[in-house]
Amino acid sequence: MLCTRLVPRRRGLVFFGFLGGIAYRFYRKDRERAVRNLALAFPQSDPVIVAAMARGCFIALARNSYDALRLMYLSKAAILRLCTVEGEEHLSGALRSGRGVIAVTGHIGCWELLAAYFSCKGYPVSVIYRDMRDRRLESMLVGMRRRHGVQSIPRGASAVSAYKVLKRGEILAMLIDQDIDVDGLFVPFFGVPAHTPRGAAAFALRSGSAVVPLAIHMRSDGSHHVTVLPELEKPPADLPEGERIDELTRSCARAVEGLIRLAPQQWVWFHDRWRKREGDSKGN
Repeated sequence: MLCTRLVPRRRGLVFFGFLGGIAYRFYRKDRERAVRNLALAFPQSDPVIVAAMARGCFIALARNSYDALRLMYLSKAAILRLCTVEGEEHLSGALRSGRGVIAVTGHIGCWELLAAYFSCKGYPVSVIYRDMRDRRLESMLVGMRRRHGVQSIPRGASAVSAYKVLKRGEILAMLIDQDIDVDGLFVPFFGVPAHTPRGAAAFALRSGSAVVPLAIHMRSDGSHHVTVLPELEKPPADLPEGERIDELTRSCARAVEGLIRLAPQQWVWFHDRWRKREGDSKGN
């Protein structure tokens, strides 16, 4: 962690990118899964291009991890200088309803910086997170978020706390891009059915909150750019609740896929996104 303080940022990004390239070479299972997933998502791409994208994924994650580590000491002013934003009016407009906003995103770019950035701009932000095996790392991340005014809500005990956040008219951030063992359904993701959590849609429909997709990407010059999409349209109110939740979940997945496509290499392609298959007893 100390190296992020001692080394100039530009050199640090280069060094961490170098480490990402090394990880691509030596983490065989993750490399093969990334190549396999990219080939599935971009079936028309040449294998050479797919391999290059997979390597770029490892490098981008390492570079973004460098800036995530720097959040332990970066000032509010430094964070605001590091980022630009497009579409912020969609978020601020949705918040004016007073019913809160569910910000849906994925493991794209420096997602920890995304929450810190909006908190530094004065938005009240809480994030739902999954318990980590490494308790020391989890404690570090929770403390790092708290330092920038971001509240952390464990997924296992999130329902009451999450509803309180929305009732206060605040932002509840949820990552919906991974195949985890929670209530979900299979929706198209890069053209392939993928098990996707229904929680964000359920919270939105039961609380009346808006759903606003957003993501952050590192640019070639090392700065970060935040993209905020328009509020997602809710399914017709005369449909049964289950159908409405499923339809809104599909919309969330489409939006997150679109945000990934803005810079495909900045998503975690080595995650086993298509682990479950339709018909799996755990997938519904």
